[in-house]
Amino acid sequence: MLNHFDARPRLLTFIGTSVLTYFLLSNRLLLPTRLILAWEVGAICFLILAFVTIDSATPQKMRRSAQRQDDSRFTILTLVVAAACASLLAIGFMLKGTKDISPLILTLHVVLAVLTVVTSWLLTHTMFALYYAHLYYRDDQASDTSTNAEGLDFPGDKEPDYWDFLYFSYVIGMTCQVSDVATTSRSMRRLALIHGVLTFFFNTVILALSINIIAGLI
Repeated sequence: MLNHFDARPRLLTFIGTSVLTYFLLSNRLLLPTRLILAWEVGAICFLILAFVTIDSATPQKMRRSAQRQDDSRFTILTLVVAAACASLLAIGFMLKGTKDISPLILTLHVVLAVLTVVTSWLLTHTMFALYYAHLYYRDDQASDTSTNAEGLDFPGDKEPDYWDFLYFSYVIGMTCQVSDVATTSRSMRRLALIHGVLTFFFNTVILALSINIIAGLI
């Protein structure tokens, strides 16, 4: 039976709620607006389920979950992060021609754009945090973690929980560099490198969108 520690139900919920929202929205809305609204609903549902998992998990549950599941998590990570990047591009299309619309509609578009930026940022780095945790515990066959073979060395804590991985991931997301957590394996360094490079371009796009949003208000 699937449970909330499995990544696939979260992905199916994300896809299902997004598709349902898209078809429930009025055809009078522009296509980019409908796509972004559908994305928002799906992404928020995904984040809620993810944080339910994060808050209820213990290192022991995380270890069992990682050993049960296969590398489909990397595919899920790739799909969700790609969708997050695509949502940012959709904002650009939505904001085109904003000077020709009423102040109320403009305000709604700006609010939706800001919400999408925040949601996409949170979703991207939460996905990386979940994947860091999966890699950390995946090959751990012992009942306790006594070495640094898992790839990350958290100061003062040999059995990190999801909040520790969120800390590691969000620091990369905010600074494009690792925190005080030591990266001790090649696979983790490669993943952190991909994460850092993606973060740089992601934050650059967010900066460009912010300038676009401000310009639309002037």
